[in-house]
Order: sequence, then structure tokens, then C-alpha cells
Amino acid sequence: MNQMKANVIKNSKIVKEPLYLKELYGFMYHRGKLCRFLDDDRVQAAISCGFRKKLVDELLAEIQTNSSVLQIGCTFGTQMQKTADKIGRYGSYVVTDVLQEQLDRSREQLIDKKIDFEVHDARKPFSQKYDTVICFMLLHELPEISRQKVINNALDAVKQGGKAVFIDYNKPSDWNLMRFLIKPFNRLFFPFIEKLWNNPIKNYATKNAHFIWEKKTYGARMFQKVVAIRQVADEKKPEIKPSFY
Repeated sequence: MNQMKANVIKNSKIVKEPLYLKELYGFMYHRGKLCRFLDDDRVQAAISCGFRKKLVDELLAEIQTNSSVLQIGCTFGTQMQKTADKIGRYGSYVVTDVLQEQLDRSREQLIDKKIDFEVHDARKPFSQKYDTVICFMLLHELPEISRQKVINNALDAVKQGGKAVFIDYNKPSDWNLMRFLIKPFNRLFFPFIEKLWNNPIKNYATKNAHFIWEKKTYGARMFQKVVAIRQVADEKKPEIKPSFY
């Protein structure tokens, strides 16, 4: 029986880079030297005020060894490497991104890991279902309409009894002094983040009653982990029989 090769990039369709991504984040994702700089875990620790390792550990705690996992969006640092190690050789790990060059960068770094990379716009539905679907530090970059589509497509890709894990920024508590520095920085570089602060991730889900929702916060509420566990399967659409007319 032939097995599918791991660590290959599937690109069977044309995926256009979203305009907001090109205009707002192109400086970060299209510059190789900057990407290599951001790939250093020490840089990621500094950006996250020292919480990067904690957030990755919280993600890994939600993943079962030998399970099927979908990750929406490549990340910097060693998060994908650690996730692949946690899943193990008998599981499956699919990483999708809208940018070919980010998948190329990730594949080059993780050439020895069992990962399938796929060019995919997460605003469009996924064709398969998984035990766990990951959105790690992605949602804050998305405009509201795109954010709602990505969240719902992530939830739709979860198997019965599986889960979606969203780890991202959260509105800091009033006594968190970092908020005075974070707010002007975000308005300059991440203009969509405050909408995420003020709107719980659960509220974006059109079928939120199908899931059990859990939320934890870290760093004086600066970061959040939201886990949605599927309890109710989506209703199957009735088959439409061809009509004579």
C-alpha cells in the first residue's frame, strides 16, 4: 500500500494573496532576513513579554499523540517543530498557509519532520476533518469578515469529539501597565486587534451551540487560549435529486 509522502507542499489550486495581508504585513512575511530574525525563539519571547514558551506549552497540552492535526498559518519560532514532535510518527500534521514562500520557509526548516504543507486560503472551507485544528497567533492579523470566516472554517474542520484551539492576544486587564505600550503599537502594526479584544472568539461562531467552550487567560489577561470541543455533528444536507425541469 502506497503511503503519502510527508513534508511536501501541495498546491493544486491558485490562491491569491489577500490585499490586507500584502499591504499591512508584507514587510514581515516577504522579507527573508526579517523572517529569519523572527524565527529565533528569543525574539519571540521578547515580543510576547516572555510568554511564548507558556503559550506553546498550553497548545501542546491540547494535542494527543498519534492524532490528526490541522494548523492554519505558519508560525515563527519552534512551535511547529514541537507540535510535530508531540503528534509523533503515527499521527498526521497538515500546515496550511496562503503564502507559498512561508510554506517554503517552514518546509526548509522542518525537512526532517512528518508534516504536509498545503497552500490554502483559510477563508475557504477545508475538505477534510481533523481531531484538532490549531489557530496559533493568527486571528489578531485578520479583518473582521476574514476572522469570522477563518474561525467558522476551523470549527467545521473538527471531527466529532475533536477540538479547535485558538491562542491569541486578549484585552489586558486594567491593572496591566503593558496596555499603555501595547495599544499604540497595535494601532500602528496590528489595526484589527482591538476588535478581537472586544469580541469573544465564541461570538464569531455561527454554530457555537455545537461546541463546549473553554477559555483561559495568561499574563494579566494579555493572552488567551480558547478551546472549542465539538459535541454535535453538523447536519447532513439532504441529497438533491435531479429534476426533469
